[in-house]
This record gives sequence, C-alpha cells and structure tokens, in this order.
Amino acid sequence: MRALLVLLLVARVAQADNVTVGLFAPTAPFPSTSARVELANKLGEHVGRALGGGGGGKVFARGGDFAAAIKKGDVKVALVDAAYLAVAGGNYTVIAAAIRGGDASHGWQLIARGSNKLSALRGKRVLVPGIGGRENDLVLNALLGGEVPRDFFSKIETAPDTVSALAALGLGKTDAAIVPTGVELPAGTVVVLKLPSLSGPVLVTYGGITAQQRAAIASSVTSFRGDATVAGFRAADSDAVRTIARRFVVPVKRGPLAIPAIRLLVGDLVEGRKLAIERTPVTAFVAKQR
Repeated sequence: MRALLVLLLVARVAQADNVTVGLFAPTAPFPSTSARVELANKLGEHVGRALGGGGGGKVFARGGDFAAAIKKGDVKVALVDAAYLAVAGGNYTVIAAAIRGGDASHGWQLIARGSNKLSALRGKRVLVPGIGGRENDLVLNALLGGEVPRDFFSKIETAPDTVSALAALGLGKTDAAIVPTGVELPAGTVVVLKLPSLSGPVLVTYGGITAQQRAAIASSVTSFRGDATVAGFRAADSDAVRTIARRFVVPVKRGPLAIPAIRLLVGDLVEGRKLAIERTPVTAFVAKQR
C-alpha cells in the first residue's frame, strides 16, 4: 500500500512539473520571438508553482499548430489572442486578461506609407496579423465597421504577427498595415485612421484543469509580473471574446428605429479624421397630423 501511495505521489509531482502554458498571441506586439519565448516560460513557471509544481511555456506561430496541441491535450493553459478565440471557438474558460500599458483593451490603427488618406488606399494591399482565419472580417467588420466596400482593398494579407506586419511595411513590401496601437511605427509611415479597441490576449484553461486548479491559477496570476507587452493580468471572463465575435458580423440593413441615425462617416475620416454625425430631423419620425 505504501509503495502504491509513493507511486501516486511521484506521478502527481511529475504531472505538475510538466505543466505547459501555450502562447498564441500574434497581435500582441512582442519585439521578437525570443521575447515571446521568455514570457511564455516565465508564465509557465508561475502557473506551475500555483499548481504545486513547476512548468514551462511553448510558443505557437500558427493557429493550426496551437489548435492541434489543444486537441491532443498537450496544452491545458494558454495565453491566447481574444480575436483568435472569437474565430476558433472551442471548449475553454477565460480566467484573466493580459495588461499592456495599464489596460486590457487596445485601439488599432491603419498605417500607410506615402499617404495620410484612406481614399488613396483604394485598390491597395493591406497587411494584418493573422488570427487563424477571417482576417477580412476582422478588418472590414470588427475594425472598419462595414463602412467601406468589401472590395475596397485589392487584398487583405496576413503576417505572422504585429512586428512582422510593421517590418514588411517598413521595407515597402505592402502598402498599408492594420495593427494595435502602442507600437513604434516604421520610418516614413503615418497613421491614416485610428480604429476601435479590441481586447488583447486572455489567459484560458482547457479540458483537464479542475475548478480548484483554475481558481488557484486565477488567484496566482494577479501577482504575475511580465514585460512591456504583457505586464500582468486582471480577472476576466469571456465577455471580451463574445464582444469581438459579435463585431465580426455587421448588420446588412440599418433601420432608423433599430439603430439611431448616427454613424461614423468614412469620407469625413478620410478628409479630416474627425467624427462626423448625420442628424436626422426629429420631424422625420413624427406622423403628419391630418
């Protein structure tokens, strides 16, 4: 009996030592791959200690590889782009949101070389960090709100991550890029449009993590101290992911009774980069008296 208990204890410790925290956050502006690896390992060790053992991290460059690791059960805790989760779905639980610059959500921006007007980018190529699919909907719906035609850009292409998109723009390999704010822009580029905010990476657990373990991780990561890209965490749930998922779909028809007659006019953003408001006269909604 004693030998059996020892074997069970050794197995439990070994399992704790093998905790692997995955990292798939292409939109997060890590300065390099090594910075991603360092953050993932540091977070893995932190989570491992919270579960009573050790741990490490594993960085994924492609959404397909990350999804395969989840399916095989190789990764049960992960730091993942909220936009990826909005596309991929899955059986996960959000327990915390990563903090950058004091906030968990960050604005996006359309940057270009040689022009500061959106109209000049018609028919041009634009690059965006790949989130594992539906990048066209990310750009045209979630960020531009359906205010430009789907064929406005000649092509929406994907980059491995935010830094790669910026590097390609800096080298003249693309006409424009759409990336989160708070990054250093390449020389000779300007911000054409400031775009809405999206949640950054979130910490999630998958199958195989018990409710008790999940609570231990959630409590522990509030004290985690990372780097400039992921400084720490705050408690969160899946609302941020659901919000992004809803923004991937733009209503086909906007009725005056369903949505107020107020909209962001891209034309005005092009010329003055200001918020323009269409005001529908009150009398338009009042029935004529006979």
